[in-house]
Amino acid sequence: MKLISYLGNFGPSFSTESHLSRTLESMGHKVLRLQEDKASLSQVVDAANIGDLFMWTRTPGFIKFNGYQMLEQIKVPSFSYHLDLYVGIQRHGNLDTDPFWRTDYVFSADGDSAAQKVFEEKGINHIWMMPGVVKDECYIADVPVDKDIAFVGSWNGYHPDWPYRVQLVKWLKSTFGNKFTAYPPLGQPSIREDALNRLYASTKIIVGDAFCPGFNKPNYFSDRLFETTGRGGFLIHPRIEGIPLKDKEHIVMYDYKDFEGLKKTIDYYLEHDEEREAIRRAGFEEVKANHNYHVRMQAILDYIDREEQ
Repeated sequence: MKLISYLGNFGPSFSTESHLSRTLESMGHKVLRLQEDKASLSQVVDAANIGDLFMWTRTPGFIKFNGYQMLEQIKVPSFSYHLDLYVGIQRHGNLDTDPFWRTDYVFSADGDSAAQKVFEEKGINHIWMMPGVVKDECYIADVPVDKDIAFVGSWNGYHPDWPYRVQLVKWLKSTFGNKFTAYPPLGQPSIREDALNRLYASTKIIVGDAFCPGFNKPNYFSDRLFETTGRGGFLIHPRIEGIPLKDKEHIVMYDYKDFEGLKKTIDYYLEHDEEREAIRRAGFEEVKANHNYHVRMQAILDYIDREEQ
């Protein structure tokens, strides 16, 4: 059992920090939650130094003190965990100025070898760690399948570096009409927790996306890959080298910008209920067993233990 001091935003029940702290506690560890926009420098340093590890996930700009000073004063091993893309997009420049990237160990979802070279050139001790799904949210809701096609996530006004998502959603709307719905509806809050499981389980096909420029960046994909399948959704997802789920066994993949092929794939699985259900169930079982945050957190802790020996 470890005592882990954790700096982050624990306000929302669905935040990464809430998910990971809950995961660590269910694994038998003790977590000291340090709310990043309220804790002082001395509070964070004192809490960190009575524990075994210091963990940091963050909302940029939330801390009210100098993060470099914080890390200089923390004497236990420190690590960061970032679930989104960074190298090669607009925020890339922050790698040189954001102390988040200067913990002893930086785990992120970007497994591209070109990105790894960038991290190394900047003196960042980066280790690839895929995202996951919270284990206690891995269940298939007992609801009727009464919707055809959905996209779940932000799209209107989404990241300017990734116009493909708007193109995809507009194409789905124009092609499938009232068979398709984008969630959440414009102006409505995001769908979370049990409501999200119910949405996935009640929809025949979820069309996924990942902010992976050109889909030619291997080993980077959104946590939506595991969130969807691990919570009961049948997922059609862009093909990315390194996805650990098997095509037509756990999910179904299509080629980037091949809308003709995507339409044929959607049409096929709308009509083949038994085949679609078998893939959905197999994907769910695979993710629940092997791609939850219990697995990710244990891998991180094991890695640090080996390095600190």
